[in-house]
Amino acid sequence: MNANTDTNFDNDNIGELNLREIIFKYLHYSKLILFSLVFFLVLGYVYIKFQTPQYQIETDLLIKDKSTNGPQDDILKGLDLFSSDKIIDNEVQILKSATLMEKVVRALKLDVSYFESEGVRKSSLYSNSRPFQAQLINPNELSYKDGYPVVLNENGFETGGKTYPYNKPVQCEFGQIIITSKGISPEFLHKKIYIVFQKIDAVVQRYRNQLSINPVSKEGTVLIITLQDAVPKRGKDILNRLIFEYNNAAIQDKNKVTSSTLNFITDRLRNLSQELGTAEKNVENYKSQNRITDISAQSQVFIQSTQQNDAELSKVNIQLSVLNNLQNYINSSKDLSGVLPSMLGIEDPTLLGLVSQLSESQLKKQSLLQTIPETNPIVTSLNDQIRSIKAGIDQSVKNLKAGLLITKQQLQEKNAKFESVITQVPGKERGLIDVMRQQEIKNNLFTFLLQKREEQEMALASTMADSRTIDEARSSQAPVKPVKPLIMLIFFFLGLIVPAGYIYLKEVLNNKVSKKADIEKMTRVPVVAEIGHSEQSTPLIVVDKPRSMVAEQIRALRTNLQFISSGVDHKVLLFTSSISGEGKSFISLNLGASLAMSGKRVVILELDLRKPKLNAVLEIDNSKGLSNYLISTFSYKEIISNIPGQENYYIITSGPIPPNPAELLTNGRIQTLIEELKADFDYVIIDAPPVGLVTDAQILGEFANATMFIIRHNYTFKSQIGMIDQLSKTGKLPQINIIFNSIDYTSSGYGYGYGYGYSYGGGYYQEDKPSKKSKLKNFFR
Repeated sequence: MNANTDTNFDNDNIGELNLREIIFKYLHYSKLILFSLVFFLVLGYVYIKFQTPQYQIETDLLIKDKSTNGPQDDILKGLDLFSSDKIIDNEVQILKSATLMEKVVRALKLDVSYFESEGVRKSSLYSNSRPFQAQLINPNELSYKDGYPVVLNENGFETGGKTYPYNKPVQCEFGQIIITSKGISPEFLHKKIYIVFQKIDAVVQRYRNQLSINPVSKEGTVLIITLQDAVPKRGKDILNRLIFEYNNAAIQDKNKVTSSTLNFITDRLRNLSQELGTAEKNVENYKSQNRITDISAQSQVFIQSTQQNDAELSKVNIQLSVLNNLQNYINSSKDLSGVLPSMLGIEDPTLLGLVSQLSESQLKKQSLLQTIPETNPIVTSLNDQIRSIKAGIDQSVKNLKAGLLITKQQLQEKNAKFESVITQVPGKERGLIDVMRQQEIKNNLFTFLLQKREEQEMALASTMADSRTIDEARSSQAPVKPVKPLIMLIFFFLGLIVPAGYIYLKEVLNNKVSKKADIEKMTRVPVVAEIGHSEQSTPLIVVDKPRSMVAEQIRALRTNLQFISSGVDHKVLLFTSSISGEGKSFISLNLGASLAMSGKRVVILELDLRKPKLNAVLEIDNSKGLSNYLISTFSYKEIISNIPGQENYYIITSGPIPPNPAELLTNGRIQTLIEELKADFDYVIIDAPPVGLVTDAQILGEFANATMFIIRHNYTFKSQIGMIDQLSKTGKLPQINIIFNSIDYTSSGYGYGYGYGYSYGGGYYQEDKPSKKSKLKNFFR
């Protein structure tokens, strides 16, 4: 007997994808895919309905690139520490800062929200559409939870089953509140409005996260500020208010020095006003007491010269005072910060330029510290720059003070000369000159300060922020979220991906033979027949249902037998499988019936000695059979039986169950039996036990011409196919051929059912009974 030893096969095509096979595999689940598509599209529609539409609010802001002049700036520009894009990044961080957003939230009272029910979602009320104003005075642990419903009436509002008056603080379940209303319009009467109180920090953080600020280009200084909000007007108010607060903060930073100077002048004017009034009163009293109406021209000229000298001396004293204040600031400002003192009366361009550079550097540092830490290299460079500027200011102050002290000394010497001249003036006239001189000094100084105050106020009023709003905040005409086509497309793909993933995972995790290709990939043993799935419970389907598909496929198997052991006239066919329930008894029984119907004399041996089954299916007496024959010497003709209603078809049942089946098969009697049967029959069919459970099939293999190994689709494990190659390679079973059984062409997998079953000793195997699958199960299959 020849064994198939060519078990080496080509693995090159194992990984190749059969596109047609994949397409048909997924098309088979068309109902499941269609159901998934419909389900997810409906889910997408419901999702869109529950989403609150969001509008895109946008405004454009131009940041003016202010240049500075100075040697330190040139160095820093060379290091690219303050290039335009870095300045823009700083301004973006300032615009997104919590400080500015908190001012916006407080100004617009965004910590309290109002909603009304609108279908499956709530719509927000804002501004003119808001029927009242609520304020949380004293919160409790329930204040910041879900929204609280309020029903509006003519004289009060109702919440928690109680009615409270308008415009008065009241204590309710979510804290002490006050609802202000000037009158409820009829459309809101007896209508439920939801109030949601939120913590300021939470609202600030939410709007900061929603805020998007991007430069129009890498080199440009125009910022595009966008925000998404369910209420367009609220979004526009937020952006416009944010720009206002941003510009206001920038102006306040720029006006610090001017405000300091203005405060200094105001204080001096207040004191001088009193001193000037006193001096004028002294002049009036002196003239009244001495009855003086005029003085001589000489005295007038002298007074004018004295007054001019005194005015210059006052200016010098003011300048020295300002320089002393500046020098004290330079020497005492250890943290390199603070408001610079007033530069009133100082006209030196070098010193003024240095002070201006110092002010700008300090403002720039304060702006940077809002976004970066003190240890950042940019801040460190700015600190070095500020120290360098202060050193230059200190040296300039010293030089300027030295010059002013010389000037002061010269003016004091002139005063001394004027004093000597005054002694030559008549007594009354001299006294008048003294009091008028004091008056004129105060008056000139007062006029000078008034002029400087006007200059500072004009500077304060004319201060502009370094930005310009190009476009006021504007809203999109239609909501930008949810994007209905995109969401429906996502859910459409989910409807495809979910069932496809299920099918793929089912395929990947399936460790059973699901198609013929699985067999061909793992073994060279040929597949000689493919038998379809049948729900019929009749054991002889080729007889009872001769026109069925399964009967036709068994006849095709009968035809293929002529190519198996073609040179043998009387063939012995061994039917086995790897495990129970794969249909070997069904195939062997029906193949024998088909051969008998073609005129061949056929006998089937029920060599399943451990758990006989065929006799019960065919309702044949099993009191005497193969087990009796193997332990005795009588002829097989005493135990052979004709299968009822079948001409030329005989069966030898197993007989009583023996305690040692394997030992009986090796005593030599089975060989004698098969030789006798070969002389009298054209085909001897051996229905052997599964080769994976017991060794009986391997013992019987030496008496067979060919082996029919049954593999049941979606039942036999792929790992068991390797056993076929091993049996073929070692020659333990002759000329192995595979019959692929129970193919269900109506599903992607295969199932098979039989109406009988049996078990062996400690193990168990059975051929399944037909079962009606539910419509839902069939749908998903």
